[in-house]
Amino acid sequence: MFGVKESTDEGRSFGSAMFPMNSEISRPLVSRRRLLRLCGMAALAGPSIVRAAGGANNTVRMGVIGCGSRAQGLAAQFAKIKGVEIVALSDADRNRMDSTAKGLASRGVDSEKVGKFQDYRKLLERKDIDAVMVASPNHWHTLHAIHAMQAGKDVYLEKPVSHGVWEGRQLVAAERKFGRILAAGLQSRSCPGPAEGFRFVRDGNLGRILAVHICCFKDRTGIGKRSEPLRPPSSVDYNLWLGPAADQPLFRNQFHYDWHWFWNTGNGEIGNQAPHEIDMANWLLGDGGMPGAIRGVGGRFGWNDAGQTPNMQVAWYEKSGVPVVIEVNDLQLTPKRKVTSVRDGIRIGLVVHCEGGQLRGGLGGTYAVGPDGKKAIRKFPGDGGARHQENFIEAVRSRRSDSIAAKVVPAERAAAIAHLANISHRSGKPADAAVLDEAIGSNDAVRRVIADHRKHLADWGLDKPEFVLGRALSIDPATGAILTDGIDPTLTRRPDRAEFAVPELA
Repeated sequence: MFGVKESTDEGRSFGSAMFPMNSEISRPLVSRRRLLRLCGMAALAGPSIVRAAGGANNTVRMGVIGCGSRAQGLAAQFAKIKGVEIVALSDADRNRMDSTAKGLASRGVDSEKVGKFQDYRKLLERKDIDAVMVASPNHWHTLHAIHAMQAGKDVYLEKPVSHGVWEGRQLVAAERKFGRILAAGLQSRSCPGPAEGFRFVRDGNLGRILAVHICCFKDRTGIGKRSEPLRPPSSVDYNLWLGPAADQPLFRNQFHYDWHWFWNTGNGEIGNQAPHEIDMANWLLGDGGMPGAIRGVGGRFGWNDAGQTPNMQVAWYEKSGVPVVIEVNDLQLTPKRKVTSVRDGIRIGLVVHCEGGQLRGGLGGTYAVGPDGKKAIRKFPGDGGARHQENFIEAVRSRRSDSIAAKVVPAERAAAIAHLANISHRSGKPADAAVLDEAIGSNDAVRRVIADHRKHLADWGLDKPEFVLGRALSIDPATGAILTDGIDPTLTRRPDRAEFAVPELA
């Protein structure tokens, strides 16, 4: 829509041998003959040849792809780890690279020696980079990670690890194909609070697990609505920012971050925050395969903005025979009360209903309450996943993928559940109270959420909110494939722009 064109920036290399364009993009980096020769050399030389650079001092040299606020915090955390050097940055926005470089400089990193590339492919061509951290917008996550692994780099990948169901499968296949270390940014997997709380529940201290409620309440506001399309900042190479996503007009007020609330580039709050909590629920319930069915109800209320994704959403399914509900609510209590909702004392985290009480909490720690639901009988402090980045670096050094705390398969499942909830929503239609009641049936937990959402919306002056009732999806638990007929295939596999197509590996 904005006449995207090739960048004249020094980081541009559309004709590079490493990442050829269009149909060439999925070809291997080296010929089969050369690959076999390199593998034979690795077998003779032992594990050390698998490392890209490292050296005797065990230094891990890292690149950063995507330099938003999340990346800046993560880069600073990696830079604190002994023997880790941040040596290169990449972002389609030059200003964001400069901001991240300044942040690193304030922490003692010699930012003058840090390379900057608008085109991430130039960063990946550097032979001295062992690993990359990917914290780009959601629509780029999978392709950035695949190309990094294809280039021989290990990858720390922010959540959600995919933007859609199909490309998530390609990510899992890429890890197997290229044999690199791949870790997801699901920090709870390295946090003692959830781990010890889940152990307490599994040991039978609260009796049988009856249900899990995932809470995701954020204090957000509308993103505005323009009458004329927003033009990207001059510091942005818009072609590189779009990547696989379609070139669509932007009617929001802010270019960065608010891409989360558009299907083309984001996944809504259920795909932004909730993958952390979905993953914790899966972890508690034994990981395993996908749910056999999922359905949802939701809508975007109160803001009258350009956003597309729901700001109130509930989805329900079963995992290991246990009912699970995901509740998303981004609406403050009233237009004047800037306070988030709360569910059983939790805003972000889980409420695990058991025969003898509840386990509540998440990344910040968990605690158990007895049948009265009031007094904590045990507390399990969290550390915010402080060692999550160290876990990745240790795996890079040891070459032991089994030591990764947040592995790609469960991370992909958590993302896929969020995607399926969104597919249900996007395949649905507005429904009145009677139709909703019939669809919800005897699910008291969902009925309670919808009733609470109605009361909440009444406080916003919305006495007759129009909820969208999503389609009931039947899922193959082994593959995550949708078995329900009539679902738009572009909801599971977007039509990527050819220049940046995710390669079909699975």
